[in-house]
Amino acid sequence: MTCTETKFCGPLPEVVCLGTVEWLVIHSVAEYTMLELSHTHRVLFVEPFRSWLARGRVARLQARQHQARPRLEQVTDHLWVYRPPALGLPGTSRWIWPAVANGWLLALLLRRVTRRLGFRRPVLWSYLYDSAAVLRRFGAALTIYECADHDEALARDDRQRRLIRRHEARTCRTADLVFAVTEELAAPRRAHNSETYEVNCAAAIGFFGAALLPGTSVPADIAGLPRPVLGYLGGVDPWKIDVPLLRQIAERRPDWTIALVGYVWFGFDAAAFAEYPNIHLLGAKAYADFPAYLKGMDVGIMPFPLNDITRNGDALKLYEYLAGGRPVVSRAVPAARRLSPPVRIADTTAEFIAAIEAALAEPPEAAAARVAAVQPHSWAARTHRKQALVAAALARHGSSISAG
Repeated sequence: MTCTETKFCGPLPEVVCLGTVEWLVIHSVAEYTMLELSHTHRVLFVEPFRSWLARGRVARLQARQHQARPRLEQVTDHLWVYRPPALGLPGTSRWIWPAVANGWLLALLLRRVTRRLGFRRPVLWSYLYDSAAVLRRFGAALTIYECADHDEALARDDRQRRLIRRHEARTCRTADLVFAVTEELAAPRRAHNSETYEVNCAAAIGFFGAALLPGTSVPADIAGLPRPVLGYLGGVDPWKIDVPLLRQIAERRPDWTIALVGYVWFGFDAAAFAEYPNIHLLGAKAYADFPAYLKGMDVGIMPFPLNDITRNGDALKLYEYLAGGRPVVSRAVPAARRLSPPVRIADTTAEFIAAIEAALAEPPEAAAARVAAVQPHSWAARTHRKQALVAAALARHGSSISAG
């Protein structure tokens, strides 16, 4: 039996992961990576350590209710979720010192929890740009910071932007390893830590491949829409949806249907498409149903405005569209450039419409080429790459890990 199978073999340090949101509120890089790692490591996923004020504010913005759940919950054979008490200090978006104090307190809480689980000297793996203090104080075998977004682009003003840059620079310098999902994110962080590596996003290829299976039933709310359906699968937020572009497409091609499938995030005006009968916001869906919704789309679209988020970040949905055999039309974001062809890149409305027309004209057998193109981009392959980098770093630090 090899280390890539579900049983452990060799000296495998446990992993403690600091996530950006509660477990599986979204399926992001952190969740996919930790699920893969849990095949060969014991993993503790730590939900955000917040103040009472921040916890309530996030719940209101995300329209979610507080749930009475276990503080420490085992979710798979080798994966636990820890929900820290809301003891954090507020003000982390205004000053440095609350994040430092919270890092010290979180490190203390994590030491208690990991002792309870029998973790010896785990790897501490953070997705938080302001986690330098906990990385420094916890006492890990190795510390990792993984950058999945250009966080400073979400700042409300220049003062907060400078604070985020300062936090992230400290985190990069503190970490033993830095991963970033694109080279656009990796390059500036490499200035703070030479051990910075680009590791792109990926797709759950087998899961989204169910969109190609005859037995997968298309849900009624998308199956009943007039064809062709131009589909968007993922969170609907103001940084990822070019409203004028979609309005113009809807106006020029009233015979096309645009379906946006996903949670409508705070900050996005759902009334933006009220006057367009061929644009449909279908809302949040269960993750298990994503392949079925993907099957109901004739073309997968990435109508991203080109801003500091989309110019620098990766796009899980692009890999997922391809895994489901869908043709893809996208703005010129990093993932689209890497996977073109088969991804079609368009800038203006006229180019987007022309690219969609070309995608619709492709024969059914073209799906095989799309699926073939995404095969190297699995979460297993991405996690194996990270494990190899972690193994090398631990070897330099006098520890060991099997890379699988």
